Amino acid sequence: MSAPVPSPQELMRQGLAQARAARDDLAVQSFEAAIRLKPDFADAYYELGSACHRLGQCDAAINAFNLLLALAPGHVPAKLGLGAVLIDAKRPRDAESPLRQALFEPGPAPLKAALHVNLGLALRRQRRDQEALAHYDQAGRLNPALKEVAIHRAGALQNLNRHDEALAEYRRALSGDPLNPLLHHYYNELLYRLGRSDEYLKSYDRAPKSRDLQRAKALFLRQSDRSEEAYGLYRDLLARDPTDSVCIAGAAEALIALQRLGEAAQELDNALPQNSRNGSLLVLAAEVSLRRGDAAKALTLCRQAVSISPFDQTALAMLGTCLRLLGDEQEESLTGYRSLIGVFDLDPPEGYSRMEDFNADLCAYLAGLHPQTREFIDQSLRGGTQTPDHILGAGHPLVDRLEARIHDALASYVGKLREDETHPFLSRRSREFQYAGSWSSCLKDGGFHKNHVHPHGWISSCYYVQVPEAVKDQKARQGWIKFGEPSFDAGLADPVRRAVQPVAGRLVLFPSYMWHGTIPFQGAPRMTLAFDALPVTA
Repeated sequence: MSAPVPSPQELMRQGLAQARAARDDLAVQSFEAAIRLKPDFADAYYELGSACHRLGQCDAAINAFNLLLALAPGHVPAKLGLGAVLIDAKRPRDAESPLRQALFEPGPAPLKAALHVNLGLALRRQRRDQEALAHYDQAGRLNPALKEVAIHRAGALQNLNRHDEALAEYRRALSGDPLNPLLHHYYNELLYRLGRSDEYLKSYDRAPKSRDLQRAKALFLRQSDRSEEAYGLYRDLLARDPTDSVCIAGAAEALIALQRLGEAAQELDNALPQNSRNGSLLVLAAEVSLRRGDAAKALTLCRQAVSISPFDQTALAMLGTCLRLLGDEQEESLTGYRSLIGVFDLDPPEGYSRMEDFNADLCAYLAGLHPQTREFIDQSLRGGTQTPDHILGAGHPLVDRLEARIHDALASYVGKLREDETHPFLSRRSREFQYAGSWSSCLKDGGFHKNHVHPHGWISSCYYVQVPEAVKDQKARQGWIKFGEPSFDAGLADPVRRAVQPVAGRLVLFPSYMWHGTIPFQGAPRMTLAFDALPVTA
């Protein structure tokens, strides 16, 4: 006798229970099954959209919310959800419409406050910060308990270069919520960028000594080249919980910075048996092994990390370095310094006959988006600034015109990639792609990018808007982008595998796991626009 078919309501209850248990993958299946049995089941569409959003499946979430709104055009929570997922999908202009519509619908004050917060965020992502502030203020009046409003307001104030007001906003919020790690993080990040060393990290000392806050302070200390202090704090935390993998990694990184490689190796060797599937620890142990001249051990660790996470960009970069040190011919196939770097000199965007004119206008526009502070503490950039928010698709007319040319170049680059299902880069080949992040960097006289990889990308890039005269020197190669040199001394006799000359109007594309950095230069600022692209898979 066959089991009875669950009703739509039973499937709905099942999905809600699965969502509460953090099993959104199963919840999606339950909500979809409920909809198949009852195609007009509005609540199931809403929960489906919410679960897909939590899973990062933005297209599926957008589809679910749109289907719900076709059934119930006045469904305010669906418009709130749709706006939120469109913002996360880096489509802030599209998010405005459902959020503004929802504000005209009846609803309780907390729901209205949430709509104002999301509309403010959509506007801030477009750098319409003064408008965003008005919505954040309205959200605070409607629901004073909303803790995130302070962070959003301070972000908009920073974009407007009203830094003292932003700091005051953080201080007010911290006085009422001293254990909030995000408030501490953003506050101290801004203090660092402003060079306010007298107040930097003091908020952690005034707050209750929670584990989260102490770990966060230790990270700031390490990034600020105060590794001895960082190591002491990590050791105190590990004394209370020796299994904390974040602190194990932090302690090892502090020891590396202090050139105490033997102790770092011992820390990691002790930890790995209980953390054999922790890719971050495996990659860090591989780095220590390379620094100590043991490429064979590092290779084993990297392969283990890649077997756990085949698209771990840092592990792949480290794997390529191991193969190179061991003289393995697979290195060039993996890294592709000769074959996988694409160089495109773009045509002028629509409305322009000369690239020089377009880049001059774009450079002036981008300069207005850059903060009037030093660089962020956790960035590869040194001696310059970087814009804080996603740029492509954010409603900037000049950037939109350039994006059309970038899209064509990306399509050409991807179209010429050979098929290889065993390759960690080529196996992700897809005609459709999306931007995981985009930003502008401005290096000033003496500036550079440290050697690094992009851990959240597939294809990374650099488009040159303005370059200094010094880049024309083919011998010194000042300001050139260099490939192949790791972020640490791995003992390579000739670490740079390839360098590409910057030219205004030139786009350079490369795998995100490829080591790259900038040769320091002297002269006028070097303005770029960059992005990470990810494949869109069915």
